[in-house]
Amino acid sequence: MIRTGIGLAAALALSACAMISESQCRSGDWRALGAADGAQGYGPERLSEYAQICAPYGARPAQAEYEAGRQVGLARYCAPENGYQHGALGDAYLGVCPKESEAQFVAALTRGRVLRPFTPDLYAFYVAMDEGERALAAATTDAERARLRGRLMEQEWWIRHLMNRPGTFFLD
Repeated sequence: MIRTGIGLAAALALSACAMISESQCRSGDWRALGAADGAQGYGPERLSEYAQICAPYGARPAQAEYEAGRQVGLARYCAPENGYQHGALGDAYLGVCPKESEAQFVAALTRGRVLRPFTPDLYAFYVAMDEGERALAAATTDAERARLRGRLMEQEWWIRHLMNRPGTFFLD
């Protein structure tokens, strides 16, 4: 029962991330939306979430425009200084950087992780996140990568939740 409740809470929190309005669906600037998602390190499956949200309005995302924008955003996200910042915050890496920039990004992310907030409650989540990132790097199908990204986002959500609960500490 508790496990189901935890999974449901995490799923609701993650699904809320992809919310867009009816007007955005109908007249969406898919290139700008893709750029924003890329700059936040989201994977390509994010577009299918938008497609599901927009379907009831009879709107479909422009895949080519979205992906072009996402690549622009990923160029910002995959910068080493950004990797360091995300590492220091304890963020998960969703395996989205192009091969040309991935090694530098991951190296900076790893350096930043020595600064990530730590309490004993967070340890198991950090271990699970590290294992998930290794599994993602070894994944061979898009479906497997999408599943692992979802799991990593859930781990990240729980880390944030535990860090921000009363009596722990707060991140700005």
